[in-house]
Amino acid sequence: MRNKTSALFLSIAVLMLGLAPLGRADLNPGATITQANMAQAADLLTPATRWMVEHGMTMWIGEPRPYTWPKAYKEATERYAGQVEISADGREIFNYIAGAPFPVIDTNDPLAGYRIMWNHAQPPYSIDNIGASYVAHLLNEDGDVEQSFENSWRRVMWSGRLYTDPKPIIPHNPAVRHTHLWGPLVLPNRYKGLAVLEFRYVTASAADDTYVYSPQLRKVRRISVADRSASIWGSDYDLDSFYGFNAKIGAWSFRVLAEKDILGVLHSGRYGDAAEWCGQRDAGQGLLAALPCVTWEKRRVWVVEATPTNYPRQYAYSKRILYMDQETFGPGIAEMYDTNGELQKGLLHCAFVTTKPHDRYPSNPLKGARYNYQEEQLFVPNFVMIDFQKMLATVGEVPSTEQRPSEWEGEAYFNEAKVKGATSDSHTTNALMEMGR
Repeated sequence: MRNKTSALFLSIAVLMLGLAPLGRADLNPGATITQANMAQAADLLTPATRWMVEHGMTMWIGEPRPYTWPKAYKEATERYAGQVEISADGREIFNYIAGAPFPVIDTNDPLAGYRIMWNHAQPPYSIDNIGASYVAHLLNEDGDVEQSFENSWRRVMWSGRLYTDPKPIIPHNPAVRHTHLWGPLVLPNRYKGLAVLEFRYVTASAADDTYVYSPQLRKVRRISVADRSASIWGSDYDLDSFYGFNAKIGAWSFRVLAEKDILGVLHSGRYGDAAEWCGQRDAGQGLLAALPCVTWEKRRVWVVEATPTNYPRQYAYSKRILYMDQETFGPGIAEMYDTNGELQKGLLHCAFVTTKPHDRYPSNPLKGARYNYQEEQLFVPNFVMIDFQKMLATVGEVPSTEQRPSEWEGEAYFNEAKVKGATSDSHTTNALMEMGR
């Protein structure tokens, strides 16, 4: 076993050396990319980011910085990765305990796309739990706010746990991979108090269970989410787009299109700062108000094509193109194509990897939280989903740029043991009802 593990991590070391960003004489750190000189970065742009630059976004180019896996995640990968097996069709994995299921990816492997997505299902930035509150705004073509959202989301991992008891799994029958809790919504008013709980099961054949608490009915109902590509709450988002990709792997096929460098955002340098947007909302500046003016860096990615194969209704998109970061296993950029094969939407996460996003973090600590993070965490202070065909955008802020730092509540937490919403007993239908009251 020792020889097998040593050989595995020699391969990882070689792979990681190969992931070092490649230098370009014409795109050094400190450079600025705009519409006027975007040809300098042509091979590092995706269709979505190219559109953004063409429409006025400025890219400040920073020094590429590695993302370091948490020590516990790295050690679990070293210990357990060698025993993980994948089904012949890629839709299920076996013998998974914790860490990265497949730390070494061979793009010549027909199942490489599936292996990459299984790493995304058990990523280094969401190990035991993660959560935050956020505000979002739906902007029209003029840059005016048509609708505002205020909500909270919390994700509890039931497998691969490394920090809080029980670990490495929370027992449940059937076995659960993770649960998501959204709400209760504060805005818009017509949905105020609404809360949604989603169960993602380990077994490939077990469909997600989704429950919603309606404050008007004061009841929890199990709902069928036959169309997970439908926009929710009047935004541009759908259930499958959370975290860049939130669909059940068994309902999709995946193939690797390329392995390349792109410009992505992992050290945005912005947090709760209105300057993170290139334009102002409600100021007649159009969708410039939805474009992030942050620090970009070269990132090595796998370009994965995801095609829906097992949905009861016609899916809104013919495919998703996911730019999977080779260190975080997350799709910092995702692009959705309509049923005619035309680019319809683009999703960008502007991550900020740091131990502390501001000196007073957190401004208003959640009850029971420790926040004593010795290792860097992956915060996502802002995100944007643009509908290129309808010329609409949903912009998100974590925390709000319209509040003073002293007013920020619900800042992101990671791997907490006692925060309400961060434990399995708060991800039940009974807890859902209590939360919505």
